[in-house]
Amino acid sequence: MTSPACGIKRWRGMLVVAGGILIHLSLGTVYTFGNLNPYITSYMRNYGSASSLTYTECSWVFALGAMGQGASMAVGGVIERKIGPKLTALLGGWCMSLGVMLTYFAVKQSFALTIITYGAVFGFGIGIAYAIPLACCMRWFPERKGLVNGLVVAGFGGGAFIFNQVQTAFINPDNLQADKEVNGEKYFGEASILDQVPYVFLLLGGCYAGMQLIGSLLLCNPPASEVSVNDLRTFKLISSREQQEEQNDEEVNFTPAQMLKSKYFYIIWFIFLLNGQGIVFLTTLYKAYGQTFISDDSFLALVGAFAAVFNAFGRIMWGSIADRWSFRVAMLTVCTAFTALMLTLQLAPYGGKALFFVYICLLFGSFSGSFALLPTATAKCFGRKYLSINYGLVFTSQIVTAPLGAFLSQTLKSSIGWTGLFFMVSGFSFVAFLLTVIFNAKSRKGFEI
Repeated sequence: MTSPACGIKRWRGMLVVAGGILIHLSLGTVYTFGNLNPYITSYMRNYGSASSLTYTECSWVFALGAMGQGASMAVGGVIERKIGPKLTALLGGWCMSLGVMLTYFAVKQSFALTIITYGAVFGFGIGIAYAIPLACCMRWFPERKGLVNGLVVAGFGGGAFIFNQVQTAFINPDNLQADKEVNGEKYFGEASILDQVPYVFLLLGGCYAGMQLIGSLLLCNPPASEVSVNDLRTFKLISSREQQEEQNDEEVNFTPAQMLKSKYFYIIWFIFLLNGQGIVFLTTLYKAYGQTFISDDSFLALVGAFAAVFNAFGRIMWGSIADRWSFRVAMLTVCTAFTALMLTLQLAPYGGKALFFVYICLLFGSFSGSFALLPTATAKCFGRKYLSINYGLVFTSQIVTAPLGAFLSQTLKSSIGWTGLFFMVSGFSFVAFLLTVIFNAKSRKGFEI
């Protein structure tokens, strides 16, 4: 029979998971950029100084955000060990929300300022807050790392389901179509649409900040494994005291210095880098591609919303698969599915709206696996104690992959077209598949992680 104390602890842990999901719902609105891209680009072409801005060039906003996220995630882990998960998550979340609200001013001034506010500041805040709920929830449920990690990052995937619709309903409530075509790309020219663009950032920033406050208040570490805020007075990658620290019977806890000496860290890092190419490409340009053969803005926003649902539930599914079988089996399946779908995405125009809807939803459901599986792999390989910092180091791969993806899309689209970009992205995912084949890390009991 379960004791009352265990029951109370379980319920408290469930509240922590709920808080983590709420925080990630706000952080996951980074995936609304594909929906916002046509509005931002059209606004700047008409009202700003960037009169020749294209959709692929605007993808640099997302790229700088991903770079900021990669640069700050390990920092978030260090801060958490000093002030705890509650304040760290709130600090990162409100930094992100501030970046969103400042974009109200930036989008009126210049593309460069927009890259800073809705790119770098936005992403830096996400990075600080991102891993905190994950690590916190896995401390409460150490035997179900994959499942609770999947639940929390499902919030990250699901944020766009809500806010894609909010954005389009606010900016384009009458479902007016992009009416200006330049070099095969369609842009909005209606003043009734463009005038709403700056104000949407005030609305979004306020909503995000409120969600982050409530979610942060629910976070805490479990009493039995509470992390001392004095354990890491100064973050050092080389620390003899930490490397000689006692390890419990259930897992080995690698310090960041120890992890950086492991070949498995670099395999995981490069898998994330390669899969990240598809994530950057699809997240920023799915709507721009859809506009080439679908003249229905509300439908395209709806596609993004349902793709977010697949992104969310895909994370739960992939996390459960990793718990049931292994990280390796799950990641091989992710890479296979994403490669096949990207190779054949060029067929979507032949099936019209319905086939485009299916492709985008399945692609989002596929790439969601990286975000569910890589934190789990990091925890299983290197332990939970330093997970916030260790996964932050894994996430530094996005500092490389995000600008690389934006550069390749901007540079090559005019010469190889959409089909060429699809083949290029699928090639990156296939190389990630090959790296996963050679990933053979084992648990202390000899099982695949």
